[in-house]
Parts: sequence; C-alpha cells; structure tokens
Amino acid sequence: MAEDYERALEAAGATVLIFEHFGSYQGDWWAKVTWQDKEGWVHGCFGSCSGCDAFEAEFGFVSHDCGEDDYYDPFCYDDRFRKNCPRCQELEAQFIEFGQDYLEQIMTQEEAETEASTNLDWDMDATEMLKFLKDNCIV
Repeated sequence: MAEDYERALEAAGATVLIFEHFGSYQGDWWAKVTWQDKEGWVHGCFGSCSGCDAFEAEFGFVSHDCGEDDYYDPFCYDDRFRKNCPRCQELEAQFIEFGQDYLEQIMTQEEAETEASTNLDWDMDATEMLKFLKDNCIV
C-alpha cells in the first residue's frame, strides 16, 4: 500500500516529515521530506495490484529461498533485508533506488500546489490534497 512508498523514501535517505495518502484502493500520496539538505514535497500514485501500482510491480513477487526460509519476502517480515542473503541485498539496493527515483523529483511548495491543482475539476481528492499541502506548508 501507500506506506511502502514512505519506507522506500526513508531507505533512500530521506527524513519523512509527514506522509499522507488519498484514496483507498488506488490514489495519490504526498510526502514532505528533507533530503540532501533540501526540504520539499514528493508525490506519487498507488494502486491495488501489480498492474496499477509501481511498488507492487517491482516488489510484489520477491519471495525467495533465504537459507532459513524457503519463501522469504523481506517486505513481510520485521528483520527485512538479511545481511547473509545475496538476494536480500539485491532487493535492498533496488528498494533504495526505487525511493531515490521519487526523491529526485522533489518539489517546492509552489510546484506541489500546482501539481495537486491540475485535476481539481474531476478528482474528488484533489481539493483535500491541496488543503493538506497548504496546511503543512514549507516555510
């Protein structure tokens, strides 16, 4: 779900100051972050399946033999990426890169508000997203 994106941003080195998603099975998410001495907004979309969700498409089917478990999925367990497992280490690097891809598109307050406003005429969540951004304004 949308929270997986928050974890990816953090894995990539960002401090997530606030994170909110809009919609239930699919929708948008916004994160106010600090990353590489910049504070700004990061935006993405999420869905309910690998066909409409970037995280699910990339990490939805990563179960593997981890030496201890036949079908280990690092996104389902507390110990996450095991240091003694080469596949886990590959997935961790991929996860960090996934988060960095979003962080490289960090937006200013004005850019974020413009982005959130593009679909005000038809997106029922757009008004709520714009309010969220303004209520948590970057100063």
